[in-house]
Amino acid sequence: MIVLLAPLSHVPIWEMPAEQRRRIVRTLPHVTFHDVYARADIARHIGEADVAFVPGLTADELAAATRLRWIHTQAAGVGHLLTPALVESDIVLTNSRGIRAPAIAEHVMGLALMLARQLHTTRDRQRAGLWAQDELERGGRMWTLAGRRMGIVGLGAIGQAVARLAAAFGMEVRGIRRRTEEPPPPGVRAVLPPHRLPELLAESDVLVLASALTAETEGLIGREALQRMPRHALLINVGRGGLVREDDLVDALRAGVIGGAALDVFVHEPLEPSSPLWTLPNVIVSPHVSGAIEGYWDRIADLFLENLRRFERGASLLNVVDKRAGY
Repeated sequence: MIVLLAPLSHVPIWEMPAEQRRRIVRTLPHVTFHDVYARADIARHIGEADVAFVPGLTADELAAATRLRWIHTQAAGVGHLLTPALVESDIVLTNSRGIRAPAIAEHVMGLALMLARQLHTTRDRQRAGLWAQDELERGGRMWTLAGRRMGIVGLGAIGQAVARLAAAFGMEVRGIRRRTEEPPPPGVRAVLPPHRLPELLAESDVLVLASALTAETEGLIGREALQRMPRHALLINVGRGGLVREDDLVDALRAGVIGGAALDVFVHEPLEPSSPLWTLPNVIVSPHVSGAIEGYWDRIADLFLENLRRFERGASLLNVVDKRAGY
């Protein structure tokens, strides 16, 4: 078996370090690895690879990959890989979903607490040396999560991890997913199909976006959706920036259509310095770090090694992507 090991990225922190690459190679000495560090080297080796750990393949690279049977990616989102040629091929695609879910769930609850308890405002007033007791307590802007309703769009690994924590806070959780025939995950009171999103919007005090970006979900939260939400509602996006129409969100936040937003992902990253989202008082911006977790690359290496062993013996792989569904 020949494996092309090229977990590269244009963002340095999303590229697997050499230490974990060496561990993968050492652990399976009977496997031939091409461990490459330059994008140009992918084209040199893809034609002889049975397996490729890559961020994606160009049309020419995919056409040359006549032996390729399986692609793995270090990301959870795979929209950028799903070209028509790959979708129609027999190549199996796996991703790294689930590894960051516990960290993202804690991040979501931290953001929800910050907005609900006005901790971001408290910190701003602290920096200004202002005692804001009257402003915060009498303004009616502080509330508790217990007894409130959370809606989650996307009940994959991240959405389910968020639901468990939200339920522990005493929140009533409902979620949207395509497969409604399965029992609700732990912490989720009800699962709704996608066409009932307007109902979920109207009944959610906190709306969490944790879905993949697909043709069906792009721009899902725009002007009309925001107007369906309660005026005090909070929007938290840890899915993909393209789920939200950012201009519509800015307008809604300025007009008080919703109470606030916490965003970890954006349409264009880094977020442009000119974006109003930086300075709106009811917005928290985090720079795509909700999934930061200690030992992340060791976990990615462990997942890939486990799948390599499964692939060798013809067993089912973990984290297989439904290429037509997009996740």
